[in-house]
Amino acid sequence: MRKKQLDIFLSNLKEMEEPNMFEEQYTTPGDIASEIVLFAYHRGDIEGKTVIDLGSGTGRLGIAALLLGSKKVHFIEKDKRAIEILKDNLKTLTLKSNQILGEYEITEGDALQVLLRGDTIIQNPPFGTKKRNMDTKFLKKAFEIGNVVYSLHKKGNYEFIKNVALENDFELVEIENFNFPIKAMFEIHKKRKVLIEVELYRFTRCYDGSERRD
Repeated sequence: MRKKQLDIFLSNLKEMEEPNMFEEQYTTPGDIASEIVLFAYHRGDIEGKTVIDLGSGTGRLGIAALLLGSKKVHFIEKDKRAIEILKDNLKTLTLKSNQILGEYEITEGDALQVLLRGDTIIQNPPFGTKKRNMDTKFLKKAFEIGNVVYSLHKKGNYEFIKNVALENDFELVEIENFNFPIKAMFEIHKKRKVLIEVELYRFTRCYDGSERRD
């Protein structure tokens, strides 16, 4: 699937109508979601892999992974409203996709408590502006359950995040920059849209000399 087609498909999926400000429920824009997953795809981390969309929300990242050939995608989400929208989006995927798709499974529950294992973790975690250190907690959980991790974070925390990775036997190997548009969804927002500078990090697990490094 070409990027433009993927952009359009993801952009037409349903979003949260009344997102929770304190959970930082910002929908990943379709074009950014497609770019993130294509970035992972071109590095061999999507096609034929078991992917975990941690804190999946309405599912754009995981759905992109299915469209790009993942063997199985696990959607992990605790918000019941988001899960209902995710289910609708997966129905849309099934009806409108003209390709054979991998399996998927929805797990309702706290992403930080999940016991699954996957090849690749893709996540757009809370930035930690409302609940301190929530981004770090998501990152540590991703390191616990995957071998390759793609995680989106607010710009300016490179050194800290690199050290968190090393402490958990992961290496930060690549960075991509994005301007993440956040719509005015809450009463406290004075502008219709603001652009937040974010960085997508790719991490791989560190192995000793006797094992292959990704």
